[in-house]
Amino acid sequence: MKSLRFLAALLAASAALPAAAAECSARSGTAPAALVELYTSEGCNSCPPADRWFSQLTVAGGSVVPLAFHVDYWDHLGWKDRFASRAWSARQREAVRRSGARYAYTPQVMRNGRDFPRWSRSGSLAEAASGDGPAGASIALSLQSSPASITVTAESGALAPGAVGARLLVAVTESGLATQVKAGENRGERLAHDHVVRALADLGPVGETVQPARSVFALGRDWKRESLAVAAFVQDARTGAVLQALRLSCPP
Repeated sequence: MKSLRFLAALLAASAALPAAAAECSARSGTAPAALVELYTSEGCNSCPPADRWFSQLTVAGGSVVPLAFHVDYWDHLGWKDRFASRAWSARQREAVRRSGARYAYTPQVMRNGRDFPRWSRSGSLAEAASGDGPAGASIALSLQSSPASITVTAESGALAPGAVGARLLVAVTESGLATQVKAGENRGERLAHDHVVRALADLGPVGETVQPARSVFALGRDWKRESLAVAAFVQDARTGAVLQALRLSCPP
C-alpha cells in the first residue's frame, strides 16, 4: 500500500510541474530553396492581387520560402497598415540598391534578391519556386517554444567559397491574417495576408564551418501561435543573392 501511495503522490507531483517547452527541427537539403519576398501595403490599391498571388505559393516540400514585408511609406495617405514597419521599407530600399533595380515600388516581388516583375504572368508560381543550381550554404533550424516566446537555434555553413562573408537571417512570419480597411485607396475592402514578417533578426556572418547562433523572439499579444512559422536564409550582404533558405512550422 505504501508503494501505491508513493506512486500516486509521484504522479500528482509530476502533473503539477510546468510543461516542457515544445521543440522541433529541420535541415536544408542539397537543392536550394527560393526566397520570395513581397513588399506590399494595405494602403496600396494595386497590392491586393499580389497578396492573393503570394498566398498561393506552395510551402509544402520546402522549395519556396515566402516573406511578406509591409512597408510604411503608404501610411500617410489615409490608412495605417498595422503590419507595416519603417525597417521593412529600409530593407526594400537596400534590396533595390544591391540588386541594381531601378527603384522601389509596391507591390514588388523579389526572388533570391532580384526583382521578379513576372509574378502576374501565367506559370509564375512554378517559376518562383524553381531551383537556381546547387545551394551555396547549409542551414539547420531548431525551435523551442514557451508561452511567451520562441527560441530559434540556427546553424549555417558555407558550401561554396562565395558563401563566406554572407549572413544568416531569421524571420518569424504569421499567416491567416485579415484586415477590414476603413480608409485610403482600399477603403471597404477586406484584405487577407499570409507569411507576414512579424520579426527579423540578423544572426551574423556565415563561415566555412558550421556556426550555431540563437535568437529569442517575444510573442506579440495579437500573434496566433498556430499560424506562426520561422524562416532562415543565408544572403550575400554585398549583392543580395540568397544562397539557401529554410522554413519551419511547428505544432503549437
